[in-house]
Amino acid sequence: MTFADTARQWIHSLLLALLLGGGAVVLVGIVCAAPRLLATAIYVLRPTPSRPSPESHRAVVRRRVIQRDHDRIKDEYGRLRIDPFRGDELAVLDDLTVPEAVALVQALAAADDAETTDPPTYEKAVLHLAKAWRRAQARAAQTEPQPLLDRRLELRACTTESGVPSARRQPRPPIPKEQKCR
Repeated sequence: MTFADTARQWIHSLLLALLLGGGAVVLVGIVCAAPRLLATAIYVLRPTPSRPSPESHRAVVRRRVIQRDHDRIKDEYGRLRIDPFRGDELAVLDDLTVPEAVALVQALAAADDAETTDPPTYEKAVLHLAKAWRRAQARAAQTEPQPLLDRRLELRACTTESGVPSARRQPRPPIPKEQKCR
């Protein structure tokens, strides 16, 4: 074997090692990059959503405005129910013999029920609720506030037709004292 044959064999072995090693590196690179390449291909090939039509955008905005009005009325009514200084207004709105109070309760229920229905029905229910709320507020504003002392006297003066105080207003018997265990 000559020096040229040995050099040729050595170069051939070197090229084969580089080819196999390079092939392994390329194979590992492809395996590692495959998920990223696949995600990029899916992202590029996915259908792009079309722009919403202007009518649907207006409908969404209108729905939000109606929802905001509904929430505002519910919040105002809730604040009225927990405000101790507005007892006269609450007394009128809790009295179910007052037609405005009945209309308000019915309108609140109808608006809550219509919230999941189609937009025109919900809009009509909220408009009806707003009208009922304004009427109920006007009715509550018309009533004259009663002094706190008059109310207490009325509660104490509640008697049945026979003149006997009602059992509901009688004081409770005293609670017996605890006895010590021995």
